[in-house]
Amino acid sequence: MYTHLQLREQHERASYRQIGRRALLWIVIVSVILLTSLYAIRFVTVNRLQQQVADLTANEQQALDEQAALRAQLAKSNDPQAIEDVAREKLGLVKPGEQLIIFVRGD
Repeated sequence: MYTHLQLREQHERASYRQIGRRALLWIVIVSVILLTSLYAIRFVTVNRLQQQVADLTANEQQALDEQAALRAQLAKSNDPQAIEDVAREKLGLVKPGEQLIIFVRGD
């Protein structure tokens, strides 16, 4: 049979094992929470960066389109016919010997 002292020692060992299990369980729970938080933070960061890349790509395409339009306009500005069209339409200029007629609407 067991003596009172032996029973007490067994009970203390069982208590220590139970405390150890609880501590291990808390360590696992805290670790899972930390890892989940880190993953969520990384996920949000990656999504934000992907959105920034998409925005910058769209801005780049818009800038390239604008650049192409400006290059076409620059090439057109050296064309004598284009220069004459601008002079006639926007500046109201005429060639020597021509007359400019301006129509005035009545009430």
